[in-house]
Amino acid sequence: MLRKKDFHKVIIGRSEGLSIVDLDISDIPAKTDTGAYRSAIHADKVKLNKEGTLSFILLNGHPICGTMTTDINTEMTTTNFKEVWIANSFGHREKRFEVKLRVKLGPKVFTAPFTLADRSKKNYPVLLGRKLLSDRFLVDSAESSLSRARLKQKYGISFPKDEEEGR
Repeated sequence: MLRKKDFHKVIIGRSEGLSIVDLDISDIPAKTDTGAYRSAIHADKVKLNKEGTLSFILLNGHPICGTMTTDINTEMTTTNFKEVWIANSFGHREKRFEVKLRVKLGPKVFTAPFTLADRSKKNYPVLLGRKLLSDRFLVDSAESSLSRARLKQKYGISFPKDEEEGR
């Protein structure tokens, strides 16, 4: 049931195109996961140096991000980060770094925390969790701004068989 306070929220689907405003990268495939508390983004070469600066490369090495990041320097450094514990659906816990990124999802531009993770074996380089979605978006799992056919055609992603979609 929709409540009065929900009317300002944007409806998004199970997968959406996310933009990283400061890097001028748009339409990064992102999977909406209302079961995940935190959001995650693919990063590699994550290093904490002795001076307390965190360096990392966003989206590099992810199968579908190569064409997006070819002409853009996605190497970043920051002192604005924290370490958090993440538990996956199997109960496995790991420590990750969490950074804040200025992003655009739908018509909304905002700053949100993302954990840095190796998502190179995942279809989507970005996972959108409840902390990012809360008070901004409503999720309609029947909708998606990204179709599997478009992702397969554009990036060569092969998805596992999905019985609900008859594939």
